[in-house]
Amino acid sequence: MKINTSFLVLFLFITCFNAPIYGQKFDRKAFEQTIQKGIEKAYAASVRIWGIDSASRQQNSAQFSGVVVDAAGHILTAAHAIVPGKRYKVIFPDGKECTAEGLGRMGFEPKTGRPDAAMIKIIDKGLWPVAEMGWSYALRVNQPCISIAYPTTINQPLPTIRIGRISNPLTPFGFVESTCKMEPGDSGGPLFDVMGRVIALHSRIDRLEMINYEIPVDTYRKYWSALTVAQDYKSYPTTADTIHTDPLVTHLASMNELENLPAIFSEWYPRFEGISLVVKSKRKGELQQIMGTVLLLDRKIFKNTPRDGSLLLSKSSMVGDEIVVELNGGERSKASVIARDKENDLVLLKISKRLDQGLRLSLQDTASITFKELGKFLISPLAINENRISALGSMYVDQPLKFSSGYFGASANFRNGQIILNRIAPGSPADIAQLVLEDQITGINGTPINQPPQYGAELMKYAPGDTITIQGVRAGNTYNLKVTLTKMPARPVVHPADRFDGGKSFRLDGFNRVFAHDAIIKPDECGGPIFDADGKFYGINIARFSRTACLAISPKAIYEFTLKSLELQD
Repeated sequence: MKINTSFLVLFLFITCFNAPIYGQKFDRKAFEQTIQKGIEKAYAASVRIWGIDSASRQQNSAQFSGVVVDAAGHILTAAHAIVPGKRYKVIFPDGKECTAEGLGRMGFEPKTGRPDAAMIKIIDKGLWPVAEMGWSYALRVNQPCISIAYPTTINQPLPTIRIGRISNPLTPFGFVESTCKMEPGDSGGPLFDVMGRVIALHSRIDRLEMINYEIPVDTYRKYWSALTVAQDYKSYPTTADTIHTDPLVTHLASMNELENLPAIFSEWYPRFEGISLVVKSKRKGELQQIMGTVLLLDRKIFKNTPRDGSLLLSKSSMVGDEIVVELNGGERSKASVIARDKENDLVLLKISKRLDQGLRLSLQDTASITFKELGKFLISPLAINENRISALGSMYVDQPLKFSSGYFGASANFRNGQIILNRIAPGSPADIAQLVLEDQITGINGTPINQPPQYGAELMKYAPGDTITIQGVRAGNTYNLKVTLTKMPARPVVHPADRFDGGKSFRLDGFNRVFAHDAIIKPDECGGPIFDADGKFYGINIARFSRTACLAISPKAIYEFTLKSLELQD
């Protein structure tokens, strides 16, 4: 086996750093470079997958993840995601697509689906990016690791990055446990060591975000021959392959510092002190809380910046009436709204007290995020010396309105070329507006509706509180009815991916130019800024999107909103 010497040198850095006795300081930049080289090596072979109908080639299964590990096109994934003999669409990060076929799977019912190992194989001819397989038998507690996979909820063509550590190399149930967060869609996605070698595959989660279970890559090594056969195994095969040994096993090391990331970055915190403040307000009589970001603006650029107070930015949907900002030292200051940006869920506030610390907005902060920045550490300052550390998980993406859409409460089917209402929920906005069964829907806010996909897609454009006009036909007579959408009714939480502490933000999508990172930030902790460890401003945390992702709005959107809002104060 040929050893990649450049990665050996990088890994020796970690090994030396983590010797039992050392006097070195944590080299954050060197560690970030090591992580980023691992991502660069592994990224291209990490694939997005879903089942397809052999004839129509239409998607007929949920999305999941996998990794190509050899030139023959073998893809490692999770057993609970595949069926032997079934066809699958495989999409690479560069957009290249191909077809694969399900091979062996080992997910035994008496063992609650364990060991959950499976394989599919590309059946098209071509050359594919390939990830190197590592070994899992010698994994160590607090060994750093990298996740590159495709969460279903974020639904983007590129994978998201999550950085973590091995918390248990082998649980009693045969899994590797890591702190790399996962959720539906990540199943079968690869977990890499810092050299970009596959060490495990994503399987399942616990309720707590830091508990994630992975299929050891040695399971695939041991049963490689069996998994290359299209068979649904009911027990472990009687024959097994040789696992061999890891040629770099003596260089594997723990990084115990990763157990307490906030402590590593404590020396950076003073520069962020006073930038994040708690904003409290009332909405429909109920008290709500969110973070706000203090701004210090250049009056030559941001004309009409008030001289008799300070400005804050926050999350608009979480700021209502009777606004009060909690200042450092326990003092409070009333705040008023200067402007709101519904599209990006931003609000610009003014308080009467003049503050000396804050964020200085600059055009230099509006640059794009590059691939080489993925995996770098980010700091989200919260109030009272509390901070969250995360890893930059994606480049900028648009996250369309979907989960935060307003509730209409009427479903329809397609009959004789018409959209006909076939169910109206009692007490729903559609019911209150007096729509009735068998009504034909012909338009929404003047947009013609004549195909089934148009009906749902058009409704999803609007948020709770929006009033829309429904064009329809009833008993041969046309009508226009106004309907005010509400918040989606609460549904029972079943999957552990939706049961994490704090839950998701009420307004969590419908944003342009946001990026994902893996901070554990609760909905009422959004609204604050996010920086890298060099102090570069990356944006404002705008939503806790899912178990694995917090979304941050770009500096460009913040700059433009602030500039426009103050110009309108003439």
